[in-house]
Order: sequence, then structure tokens, then C-alpha cells
Amino acid sequence: MQTYPIFALIADRPCLVVGGGAVGERKVQDLLAAGAKVTVVSPELTPALAALAAKGEIRHLQGDFQEEQINGMALVIGATDDMEVNAKVSAAAQARGIMVNIVDQPHLCTFIVPAQVRRGDLTLAISTGGASPALARKLREELESHFGPEYGPYLALLQAVRTRLLAVRRGDPDNAVLFKQLVDSPLLAALSRGNMHEVRQILLEVLGQVLAAAVLEEILKLTD
Repeated sequence: MQTYPIFALIADRPCLVVGGGAVGERKVQDLLAAGAKVTVVSPELTPALAALAAKGEIRHLQGDFQEEQINGMALVIGATDDMEVNAKVSAAAQARGIMVNIVDQPHLCTFIVPAQVRRGDLTLAISTGGASPALARKLREELESHFGPEYGPYLALLQAVRTRLLAVRRGDPDNAVLFKQLVDSPLLAALSRGNMHEVRQILLEVLGQVLAAAVLEEILKLTD
């Protein structure tokens, strides 16, 4: 299956999940992690989804799927075990030009959801084009072991550096050199070990002539 890889920006956008079982629950969690406003259509919900609905974190439309429920949605996911319902969800979404994914039925999809590894703002996506979901899972597990939780604070720190550096010297051709020095430095390893003294020294060495010490200390607080 030929695909065009993209990352969809769906924060604060309405998204629909049809199906309130275990698969639907996973899809809802992924959408919430991306900041979407999620509606779930299902006669019943898993306990976790019921808890989210009770807290107002998702909207629950109890009952069977109706075509008009798709109106206004940015994205639709069909996660039921009923082939007929899934086909109706796909047809209704495609008729309205809305992107739709039907779990484990690629012929009914206009997009597929890759296997993912998330570390803060870092997202690694793996797809085999539907050829082997088992291989995609295996590769995801390998990436999870290689890219540990330290990548979350690492990327947050890099983003903070970039924001503050561009604020004082946007357009400076030497910025790219500093960014490269930072990612080529032992900064990640120091964060992984929790050695904040070394992290501070690296930042001072690379950025000390450009950013004030108080700014560097502010950046360091992001890793606390």
C-alpha cells in the first residue's frame, strides 16, 4: 500500500471514534494525547472510557452509529467489531470528505495509523503499509528500548534553547552551528545520567557567549 506520511494537527479539533471497546479506548487515548476533542459513539464503554466521559474529558453518544454524527468532524475512526457498521462509518466520512480510519480494514481507510513511540514532543512513527503489523510492532518495541524517557526532557530543553536563542538573534547564520554543536554534544547522555552539573557545563560551553547565565538557569529548570 502506497502512503504519504503526515502528522495531523488536531489539537482542539472535533474527532469521532465509533466503538467503545478496548480498541476504541486505545484510539481515544491517542487522540486525547494529540489534544483532540473526542466524541465516542457506542452503546457501552470500557470502564476507562466511562471514567473519561464522567469527568467530561470526552463526549459519549450512547447508542448505535448514525451518519449525521460525523458532521463537522475533522477525523473519524471506526473501531467496532461489526463489519457492516465499519463500512457505514467509512462511507459516511468519505462522502463528506473527512479523513477516516477503520481499524484493521485498510480498504475502508483514507489514512492509516502507524505504530508509534512517544517521548514528550518526540514522535517516531513506523508503518509497513499494512504488509505486516507484527513487524511494525517489533520495530516499535526496538525503538522504545533505544529512545528512552530521557528524550522527553532533552527535546524540551532543545526547544527552550531554540526559542530563547532566536529571540535574541533570529536570522544569525551562526545559529545553525550552535544548534548542531548542542545536539552533537554529550547533553543527552548527561540528562540520561541525571548529571545536572554536566548539563549546565555543556550549556555554558556552547551558549555561554550568547545567552545570559540567568537565561541558561531558566532553561535548566525545565529538566527539574
